[in-house]
Amino acid sequence: MFRSIKFLWLDFAAFLRQDFKPLPYIYTFTVIVIALVFVYTTKIGYTFGRCYIPTPNRFVNGILIFSGLYFLIAVPVLIMQGQYKSIPKLHFYLKGFAITAAIGATQAFLWRNYIDFSSFLPSEKAYLIRFLWCSRGLIIELPLLLFLRFCVDRQQKGLYGLCRGNHHIKAYMWLFVLVLPILIGVSFTHGFRTYYPMGKVWLYGEGLFGYPAWANLLVLELAYLARFVIVELVFRGALVIGMGNVISRSAVLPMVAVYVALHFNKPILEATSAIFGGLFLGALAYQTKHIWGGVIIHISVAFAIEAVRLAQYYAWGWK
Repeated sequence: MFRSIKFLWLDFAAFLRQDFKPLPYIYTFTVIVIALVFVYTTKIGYTFGRCYIPTPNRFVNGILIFSGLYFLIAVPVLIMQGQYKSIPKLHFYLKGFAITAAIGATQAFLWRNYIDFSSFLPSEKAYLIRFLWCSRGLIIELPLLLFLRFCVDRQQKGLYGLCRGNHHIKAYMWLFVLVLPILIGVSFTHGFRTYYPMGKVWLYGEGLFGYPAWANLLVLELAYLARFVIVELVFRGALVIGMGNVISRSAVLPMVAVYVALHFNKPILEATSAIFGGLFLGALAYQTKHIWGGVIIHISVAFAIEAVRLAQYYAWGWK
């Protein structure tokens, strides 16, 4: 176990040795901390971080948040890293904007604006909205990535990290085992108990759509876990491996900032941990050129939180 984790850490350290310069890292983390304080301590920050600020539409707001934050980090980092040749490249701006705009549009997308749920029972409506929420990335982000991969990045192997590769897989599994006790502990906190589980079975009841509760729960959880494959494909795949073809290692820091923004609607502890998780997974994705480690960690952690929270509900009735 410790041997495999040691090699994983050495690969991460190798990335930092080649990439680390104090100024770009201090700048990036300062911007992220200011954004977190703004979102979690102010009313306007709360609405801003969740794409609720009034604009011509939610999509404009979402795109402004994620694309704006990306280039707010990416351009200064390139300057501080001395990568001046990348700054005037149109390819850098078009590709970076396309990916981050898709993230913003996905976060702003609301199914209830396009589907009439009036014919459904309240429990059915709640279930469908949660299920469709998990499917947004398949509709907005995945088609864009397929277009970029086969029309722009034709020399890219696999689909932005979804390729053959097993480097550090055992180490990622052992990391999950080590963090499992921490996950169980934080599952008792108020923030996590309020937000999780995604599959809130007490909202849906037995016999929803004519199926037993366990079947509806299984479908919802599978959709939820599949969402994390899309997240890894977008953030560690497109924003690190894909943008790495344009701006090299400097692709990691702006990805971390955008990844933290993705967690603005989640408990503060989870949003803060996204800083370190994003940097760690991003660096290793760049080093190994695959995203299976992030997929394993994300799905394992998400499944563990869901399982613990559902166990709390069935054992003690904690909603």
